[in-house]
Amino acid sequence: MTNKTKRAFAFATYLIVLSIFLTLSVLALWFGPTNGDNGIWLKKAPLIFFKFGVHPDLRMLLLVILTGALGSFVHTATSFATYIGNRCFDEDWYCWYILRPFIGVALAIIFYFTLRGGLVVFSNGDINSISPFCIGALSGLVGMFSKQATDKLREIFDNLFKTDKGDEERDGKLLELRPVHQVMLGMNRISAYQLNDGDTDNTVTIQDLYSLITGVVTRIPVLNANGSAKYIIHQSLLYKFISKKSMNSSESSVKISELTLENFMNFDNMEQLVRDSLAFVSKDKTLRDAKNEMDKISHCQDVLVTENGTKEEPILGWLTNIEISKHAKV
Repeated sequence: MTNKTKRAFAFATYLIVLSIFLTLSVLALWFGPTNGDNGIWLKKAPLIFFKFGVHPDLRMLLLVILTGALGSFVHTATSFATYIGNRCFDEDWYCWYILRPFIGVALAIIFYFTLRGGLVVFSNGDINSISPFCIGALSGLVGMFSKQATDKLREIFDNLFKTDKGDEERDGKLLELRPVHQVMLGMNRISAYQLNDGDTDNTVTIQDLYSLITGVVTRIPVLNANGSAKYIIHQSLLYKFISKKSMNSSESSVKISELTLENFMNFDNMEQLVRDSLAFVSKDKTLRDAKNEMDKISHCQDVLVTENGTKEEPILGWLTNIEISKHAKV
């Protein structure tokens, strides 16, 4: 057994222990009605091996913490098992996986306070009128789907603190004037597939490109032998191609391992999406220039930085639409 396998096995054991602890804690903390079934929580909360007196509000908060962590566990375990099963797990992500349940807990608490504070119409504020089932479900979903929960919280914040004049009405924003070479992804941070002299699209297999996709890498630049950009292939397009080829009955005899980049480029107008949608700027241009070049091209999501801004030159760096949007906000 290799060291990598041992670490994966140890982390899987940690996830199993965590799931058992969280499940038992939720079950132990769960309320029961008093005699008469009036819905009032019992004064004593059993937690694992002992009972303690706790205010109903605190008991609800503990439920939020545990179910938020449980929801995050589902996401963590599913993601970890998927990448291990596909043999493409990157060990640099261990830290993220370990912290993921704590992120889910923090988001669940914030979301719960948002509901109880009345920023979202949910209840009349009486603890006895709030369904623990509903709170537990919401907290678990917030922990499981942190991105959507964060987007919802941002939407609430934007509605509360909306102003008449925002960034879109400001001219000359500081961050937009930064040179692209200060914020671009340098070549040392790019996972790319570089062709050798004499290579063609028919010599590159889809499996070669798929092997570069990890939890972080979702776009694969394909470079010519001189380092200039030929294509940028997005994960979603690659998955779409593989799925269609797998499900097409007329091509049932085709093996995915035998498919090439040429097959991919001949599929469903891919050239427009992975080659003709690339923008180029020189290293001395600004973020605003990069955004303007991107806006000129239909479906463009990638801006490549070269010495003089031409596509024939080796690329020096890369800006995605996500990076441009992030840096363009003051």
